Amino acid sequence: MKFKKTILITTGIVALGLSAYLVFNQWNKGSVTIEEKPGVPKAGVVIPVIEIDEKRTIPVEEEFLLSMEEYGVQDAIHGMSHQKVRADDKWGFIPLTQDRVQRLIEVVEANDNNYISAPVYLDILNRWANNDFSRADKDHNAIWDLQEGNVGKASGLLSIEEERTFIKKHFKIEYE
Repeated sequence: MKFKKTILITTGIVALGLSAYLVFNQWNKGSVTIEEKPGVPKAGVVIPVIEIDEKRTIPVEEEFLLSMEEYGVQDAIHGMSHQKVRADDKWGFIPLTQDRVQRLIEVVEANDNNYISAPVYLDILNRWANNDFSRADKDHNAIWDLQEGNVGKASGLLSIEEERTFIKKHFKIEYE
């Protein structure tokens, strides 16, 4: 009898905690603004990209310390890529901003000798720094492979409308 009561109490606490977490995250979505910018020309056509500007609560240098572990860089790139890619499951969402991309380039360059996959990260981040997201699905999957992912492989790129919907779902847009 005591065992069942303990299980019920534990389950209740876990459910309450999960509910609080989900509600808190919905109320505390990051505040962002979005703007369409020209992307990299493909076959003579310039496809616009969405650029996010985020109201920061902490400086990007504190979010991504120079002493960041390699897995943290992978997580950041992976989370940012979700804004651009089609996948059945996506876990982790980080607004893909130019200040994050630039900071991650600095972090990777400072740890070039310590990170096993530094060339992969720099290839991705340098393209993104130039608003080239034409391979974001392949970028996502490169990181997904490094993290030994088994669910949520990217199957393509989102259209600009789908990306806008994703941003509206996961971040609080201040104005467009």
